[in-house]
Amino acid sequence: MIGDIFRTILTYPILNLMVVLYHIFFSNLGLAIIAIAIISRLALIPLTKTQTEMTRKMATLKPELDKLKEKYKNNPEKLSKEQMKLYKKVGYNPLGCLGTFIPQIIILSVLIGVVRAITNNNTEGIYEFVLNWVSNGTGNFTINSNFLGLDLTQTYTVLSGEFGRFAPQAVPYLVLALVVGVIQFITTKLTTALQNPESVKSKEKKSKKDSSEPNMEDMQESMQKSMMFMFPLMTIFITISAPAALGVYWITQSVMLIAQYFILDFDRSKKGIQNLFTQIKSKYGKK
Repeated sequence: MIGDIFRTILTYPILNLMVVLYHIFFSNLGLAIIAIAIISRLALIPLTKTQTEMTRKMATLKPELDKLKEKYKNNPEKLSKEQMKLYKKVGYNPLGCLGTFIPQIIILSVLIGVVRAITNNNTEGIYEFVLNWVSNGTGNFTINSNFLGLDLTQTYTVLSGEFGRFAPQAVPYLVLALVVGVIQFITTKLTTALQNPESVKSKEKKSKKDSSEPNMEDMQESMQKSMMFMFPLMTIFITISAPAALGVYWITQSVMLIAQYFILDFDRSKKGIQNLFTQIKSKYGKK
């Protein structure tokens, strides 16, 4: 029953949107997937805005958090309780980042199933009026899955198993997976700067004594650092095993995420980028 509800409210609408966009964009599956990535990212703007506000609240709390650290430096338990009181007072949620992460994972899983369904000419779930429109009333239509020289239904795992890991047929799909990982890493780095420009500067000034005791602020920063490396590696692993369509979707999502932050607050985002490049220049410019 839960599966039927999930398909009705999410899978089938995305399936029909994919079919409609494919028809609109001159029977180009790649362009349809890019359009869906843009639409889904725009739909997540409210959640992204909330996440950004949470990060900025954390920045405004830093002076008070530093005072608490100094006051209760010898009492970690009391420090943790006072920090939680402060978070609650301003409505800050340290796990707010999950608000955008979970919907993206759900959409990705649905998208894989949708791509496989329509490229196999499975019309289950396609609304009758949509099917009649795209098939000119015949009830039959086929999907062209080629995009920029790639078959969007193919995976590196399958092709490497059939032709070899570095066979010409498989290498482009491996390159796609690596590109997805690199872009995901860059995006994660940039979004950290865009969410809170001052955090880039504060990292340069942070002293060793600031991290002497574990607290929620340090836990969040540690989680962000872990995600900066783990998430790109995870995307590479998933893209290698998933249809190439997922790689196209993920790249578009990453680019759109950066654009989204500039849409929400151009001046602050611009400052974040400037601070990040200043940090990179000071770190590597002298070598």
